[in-house]
Parts: sequence; C-alpha cells; structure tokens
Amino acid sequence: MPRFLQCFFLVLAAHVGLGWLLHDLREEPGMAVQVPQPVMILLLGPEPAAAAAPSPPSPARPPARPATRTPPPEPKPQLVSKPRPEPAKPLVRTEPVSPKPRPASKPQQVAAASTATSDSKAPAASATTAAAQPAVTEVFSREPSFLTPPRPPVYPAQARRRNQQGQVLVEVRLDAKGLLREIRLLRSSGVESLDRSALDAVAAWRFRPETHNGQPVPSRVHIPIEFALSASR
Repeated sequence: MPRFLQCFFLVLAAHVGLGWLLHDLREEPGMAVQVPQPVMILLLGPEPAAAAAPSPPSPARPPARPATRTPPPEPKPQLVSKPRPEPAKPLVRTEPVSPKPRPASKPQQVAAASTATSDSKAPAASATTAAAQPAVTEVFSREPSFLTPPRPPVYPAQARRRNQQGQVLVEVRLDAKGLLREIRLLRSSGVESLDRSALDAVAAWRFRPETHNGQPVPSRVHIPIEFALSASR
C-alpha cells in the first residue's frame, strides 16, 4: 500500500478516536476530561532517486604516431646511346653542259608569229581604252525631269491657320531607271508640318532617268518647295 494512503488512514482513525472520547465525556458530567494533544503526522515525500552513478572516464587515446615517410627510390642512371656518325657523302662534281645551237627559224614562221602578235595586241588595246574611261556612278542634275506632272504638296490646315510659311529644300537620289533611292531633307522650313508635307509629295512623284553619253545613269537633284499663303490664295 502506498505511504500516503497509510498516513490518511492513521489520521482518520485518530479523528474517530478523538470524537468517541468527547462523546463519552459529554454523557458523564463532572468528570474532568483530559483532551489529548493533537497528533502531528508528517507526510514524507518520495525518496530522492539515487544520484546517477558517474560514468567512468573514457580511456585516454594513445597519441598518434607520426607517419614515417619512406624516401623515394633513387633514379637509376639511364644508358644514353651515342649517335652513330653518318658516313661522309661523296662529292659529286657536275660539269657545265654547253647549250646546243638552235637552227635559224625560217622566214615564213617569223612572219606568221609577227602577224599573230599584232592580232593579239588589238583586243588588248581596246580593253585598255575601255578601262581608261571611268565608270559613271552618279551625276548631278540641275533640274528634275518628270514622267508625269508632279502634284503640288498639300498646305497643312494648321499651318494655314497660324499663317506659317517657308521653303523646304529636298534632295532626291534616283537609280538608272529613274526610281527613287533616297529622299533627304537638306534645309527645313522651320515648321515640321510643312517639311513633312513636302517629303510626302516628293515621294509620290515619278521621275525620268538621267542620261550620260546616251546611257541612263544614277542621278541626284535638289528640289526647292515653297509654302506661301499669298501665292496659294
């Protein structure tokens, strides 16, 4: 039986016995009753667990022995074979051979050779003349030449309301067929809407190719375009 139950029953028995004595004393008056002193009961707690036995000290490790290095084996001397002397080459003496005299060519063969030489020089001279003439890459035209009449540029409405005027200078570069290769704004009018209207108009124009020595060649031309309100009204 657990210890705390034993203590509980002892306290209960003591209280029962004390109550019984008091009851008897009340029934017999005049008798002095000695009240027993209360019994003090101490409840002992559970015994502390035995201290854990200290673990035995771990045996000390023996010091590591230093590793002994074995010296590398000494290299054995290698036998070097001496090169054998090459036998001396015999000197060969070459004697100069005198050229044999060629027979004189016949007059007919000389005439034929001269004729062939003159014929071969003719196309070479024409090729040299053609190469001497520089190839025409591009010519500058003072005025543009059109296949169809060019349509004038549209005067922007905003520029008209603001009374904005100016001149635009456009450079046009054409190929040998008269087709547009490049359109560039050389000088602005100071108004962006006027410049854009001029470039759009030139891009829609159809030009005639420029010729040089009877042959069509690439060309470039400068075209001034004037925006003036007095002229348009």
